[in-house]
Amino acid sequence: MAKKGMQLKYKTKKRERNKVNEEVTTTDSIKSFGKTLIGVVIFLGLMYLMGIGFQKLGAFDIGYTAPTKDATEISYEFIPASTVFNRSDSVYYVLFDNYKNSFSNYNYIEKLIEKETKTAVYKVDMSKKDNAKVIGEKANPKATKYSELSIDDVTLIKITKGKITLYLSGSEKIEEYLSK
Repeated sequence: MAKKGMQLKYKTKKRERNKVNEEVTTTDSIKSFGKTLIGVVIFLGLMYLMGIGFQKLGAFDIGYTAPTKDATEISYEFIPASTVFNRSDSVYYVLFDNYKNSFSNYNYIEKLIEKETKTAVYKVDMSKKDNAKVIGEKANPKATKYSELSIDDVTLIKITKGKITLYLSGSEKIEEYLSK
């Protein structure tokens, strides 16, 4: 009675999967082993070349330290040449000399300090790499900024309100000025 109007749904059979058994032949396994072996050899070769490269750079040397950028030295005795024109004093002296040389006359600064007790005195060490940019063949006594500055010898500069008012180049001229 009730079964007449009812539609029955029957489950369909599950699909059978493709059960194809592939047989691995010896040639396939040899090819697979060969590819793996070539990959490992290439990897080890690259690692070996990298090791040689690092050895050439000195990475495996005893006491190796990684290269660093030039560290900034803070010195309370010397000023950088780039700050010569922008000091806070209105009148000051700047002495340019190579303080690395043992035969350099260090007594200039002491004489200058004795002579000028109220005026600030700054030193620029020309042996430092950053200050070597102002070393030139010809002196420029009319410089008004760092990029125009050119020093050719031991030089004494007096700066008043950001402008050069005295420029003495050479140790003889400096000694003559200081002995007055």
